[in-house]
Amino acid sequence: MSAIRARPATDAEYELAEGVLWDDRAGLVRWVDIWKGRVLSGRLSGGRIVDIQCVELGQTAGAVALAEDGGLLIAAARGLATISPGGSISIGPDLLGDRDDVRLNDASVDPHGRLVAGTLALGEETGEEVLLRITADGGIETLRIGIRLSNGIAFSPDGGTIYHVDTLANTVSRHGYGPGVFDHDEPWVTVLNDLPSSPDGLTVAADGTLWVAQWGGSSVRRHAPSGELLDIVSVDATQVSCPGFVGRGLATLAITTAQEGLAEWTDASGALFLADVGVPGLAVPRWPGSTIDPRWHAPAER
Repeated sequence: MSAIRARPATDAEYELAEGVLWDDRAGLVRWVDIWKGRVLSGRLSGGRIVDIQCVELGQTAGAVALAEDGGLLIAAARGLATISPGGSISIGPDLLGDRDDVRLNDASVDPHGRLVAGTLALGEETGEEVLLRITADGGIETLRIGIRLSNGIAFSPDGGTIYHVDTLANTVSRHGYGPGVFDHDEPWVTVLNDLPSSPDGLTVAADGTLWVAQWGGSSVRRHAPSGELLDIVSVDATQVSCPGFVGRGLATLAITTAQEGLAEWTDASGALFLADVGVPGLAVPRWPGSTIDPRWHAPAER
């Protein structure tokens, strides 16, 4: 096992940075600052993320995803939102029904162009959070129930496995995956549990290894699909929220961090970091819907 140290790549100014990914067509790093509803983009230059631009969504932004038309898809407070290549914002319908104490949290486009997104309770934990799969035409399927706090979502290199983080349960689980209807009879299998800190964001590298952010643990941990710990990337920030591979050849690990939950601190909490980890990442799939003229539909029955 090797120990790798990440280096700060931005100023430490983000309350709850999350969802970092690489937009290969635009040559930009994309991420969100959740509570401030900010969708951010920046260039890689000289070991830093520079020329950072921001779009204010006007509500929480749980995650950002790429669209085929060059725009962005956002897991907003209670539904989806789009930002067109020209910067126009469109907000879709409410997807969360009768619960008014919940918002969408982390999300990821699957290998077949569907957005998988989970929920987070705004008040006390209920153990009733869900993992949803949303098609570009508004269809919704519930993939998992009984979650305490849905977080990182990622897929194996062949697309045949989904990995999912339940932060408050301190678990990373896996399930078979494919283009068709989800097999609810197949149980979720716990890959990781009893981690030293709370698991948060998750990404999978081209070699199939899992990279898990440690909220409260100042690190990202690399695990084999079997769960074996392989490497630790140390981060000079307490609340590490999400890793994602960026840059040419997806050869650099970008890491978001947060100031949320800290009364005072002396580290670089709230900055983005970069690390050379010797393993390339996977290109993120793109959402096939339109961000220029989104045809929002009322959510189909689950």
